[in-house]
Formats: sequence, C-alpha cells, structure tokens
Amino acid sequence: MTVHIKLYGEKGDRFTEIKDELTDQLGYEPSNPEVIGILMAQFNTGDGVIESFTEK
Repeated sequence: MTVHIKLYGEKGDRFTEIKDELTDQLGYEPSNPEVIGILMAQFNTGDGVIESFTEK
C-alpha cells in the first residue's frame, strides 16, 4: 500500500523544520519517508510528540 501526502502552509513549514532538526541530529539529510518513520516511532512510544507539534 502506498500513501501520498501533501503538506501546505504552516504544516509544510513545520515538516521542513522537523527535517532540518533531524538532519542536524543525524548528521545527514533523511528522506521524507524516513522523517515520517521517525515521527511515527516517537508517536508509538508515547514521547509526547503531539504536545511538541502544538507548541509551535
């Protein structure tokens, strides 16, 4: 199964910010699917991802 997602405006900007932060942490630029995978993994562990999204 393939899912395509388009993000516009503030959501697109926020995704870019997250990707930039991950690039700094990882030392390389992750692909968009890798970024989503990391976000999904954090969500599954209950690390408070939702709260961090709503703070910005």
